[in-house]
Amino acid sequence: MNETLEEKLEELGAPDIEVPVLIVGGGPVGLAAAIELGYQGVDCILVERRDGSIGHPKMNQVGVRTSEICRRWGVIDQVRAQSIPEDFPRNIHFVTQAYGGHELARYEFPARKDEKHINSPEALQRCSQIWFDPILRDHARAMTFVDFLYETEFVSFEQDTDGVTAQIRHLRTDEPRTVRAQYLIACDGAMSDIRDQLGVELQGDFGLNFNQTVFFRSERRDLLLEKGRTIMQWVFGENGMWADIVAINGKDLWRLSIMHLPHGTDLTHEEAGEHLRRAVGTDFEFEVISILPWERKRVTAEKFSKGRVFLAGDAAKQMSPTGGFGMNTGIQEAVDIGWKLAAVLQGWGGDKLLASFDAERRPTAQIITDEAALNFTQFAKLPRGPLLVAESPEGEAFREEFKKVLHDIDMDREYDTDGLVLGYRYEDSPIIVYNGDKGPPLETMNYVHSAAPGHRAPHAWLEDGSSTLDWYGHGFVLVRTDPSVGTGALEAAAEAVGMPFKTVDCSEDAVVRYYEKKLILVRPDGHVAWRSDAAPDDPAGLIDTVRGA
Repeated sequence: MNETLEEKLEELGAPDIEVPVLIVGGGPVGLAAAIELGYQGVDCILVERRDGSIGHPKMNQVGVRTSEICRRWGVIDQVRAQSIPEDFPRNIHFVTQAYGGHELARYEFPARKDEKHINSPEALQRCSQIWFDPILRDHARAMTFVDFLYETEFVSFEQDTDGVTAQIRHLRTDEPRTVRAQYLIACDGAMSDIRDQLGVELQGDFGLNFNQTVFFRSERRDLLLEKGRTIMQWVFGENGMWADIVAINGKDLWRLSIMHLPHGTDLTHEEAGEHLRRAVGTDFEFEVISILPWERKRVTAEKFSKGRVFLAGDAAKQMSPTGGFGMNTGIQEAVDIGWKLAAVLQGWGGDKLLASFDAERRPTAQIITDEAALNFTQFAKLPRGPLLVAESPEGEAFREEFKKVLHDIDMDREYDTDGLVLGYRYEDSPIIVYNGDKGPPLETMNYVHSAAPGHRAPHAWLEDGSSTLDWYGHGFVLVRTDPSVGTGALEAAAEAVGMPFKTVDCSEDAVVRYYEKKLILVRPDGHVAWRSDAAPDDPAGLIDTVRGA
């Protein structure tokens, strides 16, 4: 709990709090929203009913784009330090048991230390939520502009033309308080009360399957990694895939997911142990730490904002974890709404800027949610039956057919997603000037560098050892690859409306090759707002469009 804020409230002796932005929900997406607002210099308060600790690792993958965002915030070193060892390979195994049984197939991916950084200055990190959330929490709490109210329950809210009035309650003291904010970001999870109070419906598939995850400790790497080091083992029986085992830290922490259970199944620790022994293939020493039920869905909210309230994370969409997109997509939402709220609150963002949050993020969320569901439904195409586990020549032939089918249907697309996570783009945004300038088609596995409007501005290594991505974060950046093109009118137009703006001249080969044009205007979130080989005819009009005016 932030004692400074609590002491201040006690000193005031009044229940009312005023703040520009109220964030409800202290998971990774809520923390990301707080950090982005603090990074942009905006005061905010985060309200969370828990005490801030993490007891169960729902998420274990910090994607490449999220790693880039952590680099922007200055926390990537801590994320790397808490990730699975850098020499631990990111291999994926398909097995009938972790110990003994049969290895059906595998995908081999290099360890972090062996990865070549071509598409990004950062790598995917296997940093579990039990470490990632505290990294974000501690960073946010050290920021001047961010305050926390833990063990505090959101109760209700009302909004008007000028702001949002929320009722909250401290769980230990039962003390009610009123928060008056100009804007509210709802990061309150899949069962979001704020989404319900807004009357926003979820649309899609609500019951792909019901699951239980078992977080456990065991020193028996000889059994759990008998077929070699791997971050994930998909476990199959004669009826098909039924579980997976994830290596949390490569040492003694693991997570078993049990799938296709009857809806509402409530596992005891003893029952969880039975599933563990079945998945591993033998009795072994382990300690069940926690058990968490969850339902696999493919749903998105019909709108991501209403009035002065914005939905992010699981409050906005819920997806299958196959692909590791969920939290990572939510953090991108937090960054998107964060810089836009900062622009409006600081006076240079126009009336249309906040409306672009839904226009940009909802279609992106739909694409990624559909991709995650596709990854999961691919399992149904794999051969199943008693022969899958049979100790016979017929069983061997059946398992060879399984391996062939697995490779034919591109099951590896779940683990090789740079095309999607770095190549996603905003194709119909009111604050981007396209001029018919389209980039390459979006592919899940194949990323092609593009600085077309709407795309994430490409990474290129610079001669000084930094990345082009290090230019972006605060204000707009005009990348000029040809210094003979005049930019004074554009700079003056931005200055006239108070929009943070700087010009960066760079004619290094990689930048010229990837950025293609002579002038590329990049937003605070690193997405391209406009590009051309010539200065705009109407610089003031261009600036007004990209700032939402």
